[in-house]
Amino acid sequence: MKWRLAVHGAIAVVVLSCSSSSQQVSASSQPAATVPPLEGLAKIVVANEYKSGYKRSLFSENKDIDKDGCNTRAEVLERDSLVPVKKSGARCAITSGKWQSAFDGRTWLQSRDVQIDHLVSLKEVWDSGGWAWSAAQRSDYANDLANRITLNVVSKNENAKKGDKDPSNYLPPLASYRCTYLANWVAVKVQWKLSMDQSEYGRTKKLLEGCGTTSSTTTTVATSTSSSTTTGAVAPVAAGSTAALLASITVENEYTSGYERELFPHWKDLDGDGCDTREEVLIRDSQTKAQVDPFGCVVVAGDWLSPYDGARWSDKGNVDIDHVVALKEAWDSGAWAWTTSQRTLFANDLSDPRTLLAVTDSVNQSKSDKDPSNWLPPLASYHCTYIYDWVAVKARWKLSMDQSEYGRVKKLVDSCGGSSVATSLPSTVPSVATTAPSGVKYVSPGAYCTPIGAQGIAESKVSYLCATTSATGEPYANGRARWRKG
Repeated sequence: MKWRLAVHGAIAVVVLSCSSSSQQVSASSQPAATVPPLEGLAKIVVANEYKSGYKRSLFSENKDIDKDGCNTRAEVLERDSLVPVKKSGARCAITSGKWQSAFDGRTWLQSRDVQIDHLVSLKEVWDSGGWAWSAAQRSDYANDLANRITLNVVSKNENAKKGDKDPSNYLPPLASYRCTYLANWVAVKVQWKLSMDQSEYGRTKKLLEGCGTTSSTTTTVATSTSSSTTTGAVAPVAAGSTAALLASITVENEYTSGYERELFPHWKDLDGDGCDTREEVLIRDSQTKAQVDPFGCVVVAGDWLSPYDGARWSDKGNVDIDHVVALKEAWDSGAWAWTTSQRTLFANDLSDPRTLLAVTDSVNQSKSDKDPSNWLPPLASYHCTYIYDWVAVKARWKLSMDQSEYGRVKKLVDSCGGSSVATSLPSTVPSVATTAPSGVKYVSPGAYCTPIGAQGIAESKVSYLCATTSATGEPYANGRARWRKG
């Protein structure tokens, strides 16, 4: 019988566990519930790590679990290659392919240049609970092919830098991937019933709060099975939220007149700290501490990794600050009805790191005002993240989509995992205008509208309301909102 001390904040809890052979660590391929990463984090026991007895051989990695002749490394290399792999002689001796490392965005063509990373390393698993597993359970974890987040193809050098570190000591250099990395880290720890030490827990919680994951980013929690060993069938992180947000977005024709970039006052110093929004993003997204001229807050030097193409830059002249949903796209899909102050909030939004990104200037110019039906980042491994962010920004700001955009986005969301994608909204959401500003005076009675509850004026000078029911209370077809007298 083993005793250990678990500490949550200032509360100490004595946890009693029986012999290691009786501890059940089971996961089902059928997800039963979804919880935000911060809620999942709250379920994790905080305890000192078990620091003795670890040997890598205790996990029996790179086995041919499914008896198809290919070990786990070969299976992951073939699964994650963007092109058909090439093999040397033996059926599963993979020599080349095309792999994009999510940790740093780099692309590799030779298998010798990449490694298979256990998101939560084997030693970290041992120290946080795996010491009490059976040999079969440790083998199940080490060779988990059922859940794509457990094993990843990453750059060899980057994997060496990570080593056995947890998020208190290591984060991927690709800043745009860090929130996903943290959400996945929590998902694996929750699924495999692993603990965290105080440093790891505190750092992970702080970082997740910075990701804005208090409400909608979800971590899949699977039901336990009666098996005495873990099945390894852990559902992917974050089920449901992007698909649900997409379904909530109004589909209607764009409002294609009246746009001028000056209608969105941008690169302002809204927080009054002396730095305008462009400089704030350059400082935020620099891989190293940016050098800033204290007089006027001008970034002098930094190191930027563009998530759109994986290019690295040290000269800020090669970097643009991109509005993920371009200003014209925002105008056409609802911002024409906002006040100037609300357009200013959108154009300078630092509260959600997905709204503004530091990217390669030439790539930003190729994107221009295009939506995902006409443009996607050249780095294919970033496509899903880009689509998740696009939907999140549109939903948060109550912007519509036209039919072409919606159809393309839905197809991409489905191909990225359908309902199993991560999307989160910051807890502070700026208010979006409901009345027409100067220059956009009238609404069209009976036309589709957004958001519900908005008020407008027809040419007759009669006030109209955006509602899903007529003035007599009769619901409109398909639950779509229309302009009606009110």
